Amino acid sequence: MPAKQLSEAALTKAKTQKDKVYKLRGDLSKAQLKTFKVDQQQLQAAKKIFSVQDTLNVELDKDQVLKDESFKIQDFNNEFAYLLARKAKFATSIKDKATLLDREVKAIALVKAATTGDSDQTKIDQARDAINAVNVKAFKDKYLPKLDDAIKNLPKDQQAEQAKKQAAAGDPQQASIEQAAASSSSSVTTASSQGTTQAAASNNTTTTGAGTQNSASGSSNSGAANNGGSAAQPSTSKVLGVSFISQEAAGAPCEAASALEALHYKGHASGMSLASLLKTMPIASNGNPYQGFGGTPYAVVDGVYQSIFLSAFTPWVAGFGGASNISGSRLDGIISQIAAGNPVVAWVTLNYQGPQWHHYDWGNSIDNAHVVTVDGYNPYGLHIVDPENGTYWISKGAFNAAYSYMKFAVAIS
Repeated sequence: MPAKQLSEAALTKAKTQKDKVYKLRGDLSKAQLKTFKVDQQQLQAAKKIFSVQDTLNVELDKDQVLKDESFKIQDFNNEFAYLLARKAKFATSIKDKATLLDREVKAIALVKAATTGDSDQTKIDQARDAINAVNVKAFKDKYLPKLDDAIKNLPKDQQAEQAKKQAAAGDPQQASIEQAAASSSSSVTTASSQGTTQAAASNNTTTTGAGTQNSASGSSNSGAANNGGSAAQPSTSKVLGVSFISQEAAGAPCEAASALEALHYKGHASGMSLASLLKTMPIASNGNPYQGFGGTPYAVVDGVYQSIFLSAFTPWVAGFGGASNISGSRLDGIISQIAAGNPVVAWVTLNYQGPQWHHYDWGNSIDNAHVVTVDGYNPYGLHIVDPENGTYWISKGAFNAAYSYMKFAVAIS
């Protein structure tokens, strides 16, 4: 419980008292009305606290596996987002379970998509990545075998490729370390296999962009990026070891957190915290992300598109160190940058899901996008440092599907 005094009985008593005062609101002074409004907000928060706790207790069994595969996550996510904004201390205390529930729901949806209809290698990759991201043994044991029949229906060459991916997914950290050690150009690093999914409805995760607007983003060297520029030829495997920076801890958007992750790795802005970096972020008063961050990076603002795109992001980050707009790059261009020791800040869709397009005054964009740092690769996947979800491996197919809608990327040198 967030407070010892909070109980179902106390909540009922407070609601009864609120209803009585509400009937007399016409007789209240301005000061009393203000107090009453605050009390109403506290009561609403308490109701949502009980609701999210009940959901977690009911939906996750003793092995931490979702009981109801048809569970609808949106209402829970909305309530959790409300608590993040108004009861942050309590929300933080249950964040791991809330994230786990969200990941499992999305993973199950991807499993159903991968095992329904014609077999599709990309869907299988996405489902496997999502299952592994849950990182609960009982969940993996239950859902990974469900992909076997879909894999059997793939062409023989793709079946062989899937077998290799399954083997690599068994211990991606050890595989990466062994491959890196075998390559003279790789650096010794560590990699964890945490999740690919965000905490439900995080305040400042959403960052978006339209794949059709790359020319407006200020990209001037995408052609060179497509060929990897002058970057070194990639070895078999490499992980740079970019350090994770939590956007949640500072209540910051993912664009700023990913930028600082990459800058710190290259030795830039070394004395700067995420909070201090935010103070330098260009703001677009008109909400156009091509001109700066829309609204404010410190809180969610209804009706305002809160993100910053390449034409404003690149010169801002370049003020602290080398930053090259490589938008339009294919995966080999991103890998070549990492081979040269340059982490890449990339715009992908949130949870590597399909895009949710929306039209704004300044153009079309995706409402469910997210920004991450790419700092490694092996034959089957990319290593991600995600300011929302930690570090993990994602298959090349799943990453490329989420990246290809915008193809926004900045290499930090």
